[in-house]
Amino acid sequence: MGDVMRHILLSGISNQVLKELEHNKVKTIEIRSPHNFLSALETDAGDVIFLTSTTQEDVRPGTTGIIAKIREKQISMHRVVARNNEFHEEAEFQLARLQLEIKGHGRVRRAECCALGEATVVEADEVLFFEGR
Repeated sequence: MGDVMRHILLSGISNQVLKELEHNKVKTIEIRSPHNFLSALETDAGDVIFLTSTTQEDVRPGTTGIIAKIREKQISMHRVVARNNEFHEEAEFQLARLQLEIKGHGRVRRAECCALGEATVVEADEVLFFEGR
């Protein structure tokens, strides 16, 4: 068992993305959802974060996920324009791009949730992960 560490949480990450991170060891992910975007804003390159496919509301002690280090972080603004005969609409959205490097697997010990507009933080134990063959 590793030490208990506090990590900013990214929740509701697709299983596909988590599998690719496990397999490739390094993966860049794009974050658009508001709760994860707020969490990403509070991170810096070099930080170690906790990613799980579990939705934010359902994260509790025992929730498993991946512990990963942020290698690079970019925040960008995108403008989307929608047009048809009747109207012209512009929307802007912010996107966070994080290049992650897997460190290991973890299990949540305690979730500190989350004033509105703040990152969710979890305390997690690193777990050694053995896949049955």
